[in-house]
Amino acid sequence: MKRTKSGMFIAFAALTVFFLFMPIASAGQITDNLKQVVDKVLTILKDPANAAPEKKVERNKLIHTAASGTFDWEEMAKRTLGPHWRDLTSEQQKQFIDIFVDFLERTYISKIDLFLQEAKDFTSKNISYLQETIEQEHYALVETKILLNDKELPLNYKLINKNGSWVVYDLTIEGVGIVANYRTQFNEILANGSFATLINKLKAKDGIELPGKKTEQQAKSGQ
Repeated sequence: MKRTKSGMFIAFAALTVFFLFMPIASAGQITDNLKQVVDKVLTILKDPANAAPEKKVERNKLIHTAASGTFDWEEMAKRTLGPHWRDLTSEQQKQFIDIFVDFLERTYISKIDLFLQEAKDFTSKNISYLQETIEQEHYALVETKILLNDKELPLNYKLINKNGSWVVYDLTIEGVGIVANYRTQFNEILANGSFATLINKLKAKDGIELPGKKTEQQAKSGQ
C-alpha cells in the first residue's frame, strides 16, 4: 500500500524528533555536529543487535544517552506552553518538562521503529544538509532535506545561543513547527481543563496529535 503524503509526514516527524536531542558546539560546527549525532542515532536504530524485543529498554537508553545533553528542554517547554508557563509553580514546571520528554520518547520511538521497518533502505545518505544561517547572533537555522521515495521533505532546525552554547529548541517539517503544533493543542487543553488534565493526557497519549497536515493551519496560527 502506498504511503499517503500525510502518513509520510507523520512517519518522518517521528524519525526526526530524536535528532533534536543532541549536543551542539560553536556556530561554525553546528551542521557538522548535527550530522555526526544523526548518523550515530541512525546506527543505533538500525543495528540488528538492538532489534530483539528484550533489547528494547537497553536500546532506548542508548538512544537517550547519545541524543541528550545540551538540548534545552526548558526552552522547548516554555515555548509549547506559551503564557501558561508563567502560571505554573517551579515544581509544576519541572513536572511538565519530565512528562513532556517522556511523552516524546514514548511516542516517537514507536513511530521510528514502524518507519524503519517500511523504509529498510533509509540511511544517512538520504539526508542532505543544505545551509546554516546565523540570525541576530543569538539564533541559528540549519536547513536540511530528507529524500523519501523520490520525494523531498524539508526539515529546518532552529537553535538559540545560550551562554555561548548553541542548543536546539524547535524544528519545522514541511513548514509545520513542532513547538507551534503542541502549543496549539496544549492551549486548547488548558483552556478547557486544568494542568492536571494536560499531564494526564500526556501520560496516556490521549488525543494529542503529532505534527501533520491535519494541524498545519492551527500550528501556523499559533506561531
